[in-house]
Amino acid sequence: MRAAAHVPLDNPYDVAQLLAVLRRAGAAGQFTELADRAAAHVPLDNPYDVAILLTALREVDAEEQATALLHRDPAAHVSLDDPAAVAWLLDSLREAGAQEQATALADRAASHVPLHSRHAVDKLLDSLREAGAKEQAAALADQLPGAGMFELFRKQEGHQDEFWFGREADASPAEPWGWEDLD
Repeated sequence: MRAAAHVPLDNPYDVAQLLAVLRRAGAAGQFTELADRAAAHVPLDNPYDVAILLTALREVDAEEQATALLHRDPAAHVSLDDPAAVAWLLDSLREAGAQEQATALADRAASHVPLHSRHAVDKLLDSLREAGAKEQAAALADQLPGAGMFELFRKQEGHQDEFWFGREADASPAEPWGWEDLD
């Protein structure tokens, strides 16, 4: 009985660790069997899990299995609920040379990622810019004032001085005003 056939795939971190151990131990058959199974069957819903597995496969020189995982199109299937996890997957896709998938994930994230964590959204914005997804980063940044992340919005390039006099209800910059204009 081969142990690799019975390893659960619900924790990609554990799978990654086991792949590294099997590679070091010279257990080529079990290594290949586990890598093949993980690439073909790991759930694609969690971007963090997919990023861990993709990175691990590449680190242990399982390029064939990394390619098989990418052919399953994780960018189209992962949940966008955690902007930081999406950022990590975007980085992993970019490092794997999967530019089309990185672009597809950037497009999805820019329009559908929830804006509930300033830190996570900031991380995603950084990853989008590093991936060269400037349009997607700008589209995401434009949503920040309406989500109560005005300071993060102002931190983005080109927005530092844009709202000197505040903003209107529609999020556009307010016209200049003076104290004499107040009623």
